This record gives sequence, structure tokens and C-alpha cells, in this order.
Amino acid sequence: MLKYAAKSDVGCRRSNNEDSFSAVPELNLWVLADGVGGHDAGEVASDIACRVIRESVAQGVGLEDAIHKAHDAILAAPANGQGRPGMASTVVALQVEKDGFHVSWVGDSRCYLWSRERGLEQISRDHSLVQRLLEEQHITEEEAGSHPGRNVVLQALGQESIPRLEVESIRDRFEEGQILLLCSDGLNDYVAHADIVAAFERSNDVQEIADQLISKTLANDGADNVTVVLVAMPGAASNGVEPLPDAAQKGWLRNLLAWLIAAALVVSAALFLL
Repeated sequence: MLKYAAKSDVGCRRSNNEDSFSAVPELNLWVLADGVGGHDAGEVASDIACRVIRESVAQGVGLEDAIHKAHDAILAAPANGQGRPGMASTVVALQVEKDGFHVSWVGDSRCYLWSRERGLEQISRDHSLVQRLLEEQHITEEEAGSHPGRNVVLQALGQESIPRLEVESIRDRFEEGQILLLCSDGLNDYVAHADIVAAFERSNDVQEIADQLISKTLANDGADNVTVVLVAMPGAASNGVEPLPDAAQKGWLRNLLAWLIAAALVVSAALFLL
């Protein structure tokens, strides 16, 4: 029943795309990774992150443990001829479980939850310098957007300077009509929150929303790579009217036909008596 869309673009000023994503609907799993390091092969790190998480979950490993495995794989990769020392990646991963969802992340790639009742909410928490400064009230929200350290992440897969990888997670219900958005910082750095909301308000179609978000980023001269992954729990139709299930539609038509036949018989009988 889940619907999803994913789209990635190199952006307006980069020559290579260090973002990666993996969509595995048979596992109800979606992963987005944003490579860190530029010339230090960030695209290799993000690709390893997606691949290892996908393979680990397929083997029955939990989401947090799968992310730890990806961290270890990125650290080990240069010795095996993959990438370069110093490469790293942020990650945000989603797994839908029955009527709920599980999101885990490291770094500043984000997860948002959209519903028409509550609007757009960021449900992940950035592992970044700016987020820490905000929490400690050293800067304001307005100052955060232009802070010189806004691209500094404090946690990333493959990061050698951290004593321990901290994987953060959230679990919640996934209800009809809701949409989960995973994105790299190339979206939220260049598209205002209100403009992201506007894309959701204009359409219920996840592919249309993905196209709009990427187009808006490029229109704003987005200098970074940008990737979005959207996963929807189908619900009310776009006109706000809940469609009848197929069985109910057929039953309603049968009842209408039976009523019309009965009415015709009554009219015929009345005419005969006259």
C-alpha cells in the first residue's frame, strides 16, 4: 500500500553527486546518505552506507545495528582499495513496520513528517555544530541560517575523530494520508520551510512533490547536491473525499441497479392497471 518517490540532482555548482539513496520496498526500507569530504571520496562513503544498511536489514539486522555496520565498513574501505582515508557520510534510514515507522539517523540528513492536520514537522535532530549552538542558546534561528559553521557535522559514518558513533532513532505511528520525507541538507539549506510546505499543500502525489522540491532547489541556485525520498501512507483523495473501496463501489452500483429495476416494474404495473 505504500507509495514512494526518490530523486537526486548534482545541484547548480558541483561536478559530482556525493548523495546516494536506496529504495527497497520489499523490505519497507528507504535509505538516504550524504557523502562528506569532497575530494576524499564522499560519494564512495555514501554508496557504502546505503549498500551495507540494505544488505544488513535484508539479513534481519536491526536498523541501528545496520548503521553501525555501515560505519565500520566505511572505516575499513580505504585499506581494501575503496575510497580514501577521511571519507565519511551522514545517513537517514526509514523502515515501515506494520502501522508504524522507525527512523534512524547520523549527521544532518533529515526526516520530516507531513500531515494536513499538523503540517510539516522535522522529526529528526541534526548532529551538527549549529544545532548544538541553538540548543545551548548561543545563536538564534535567524543566525543559524548564515552561521559560518552551518555545514559542520559532529557525527558521521566513517568519521575517525569521534570516540563513539551515536545513532539516534524515533518510532511512531504511520497513519493514513501521512508522508515521510527524507532529504539531504541540499534541500533545507536552499529551500525555505514555507516553500517545502507549499509543495505538500499543492499535491498528494509523491512524485510531483519530489519534482517540485528538486526544481525549487535548482531555481534557488542550490550549490549542494540535493536528494529527496518520499514515502506515503495512502489516505484521503486529493479533493478531501474518501474514495469507496472497489467492493463497496460494486455493491453500491448493484443496489442502485436493483432499485431502478424495481421502480421500472412499479411504473409498468401502474400503466397496465390504467
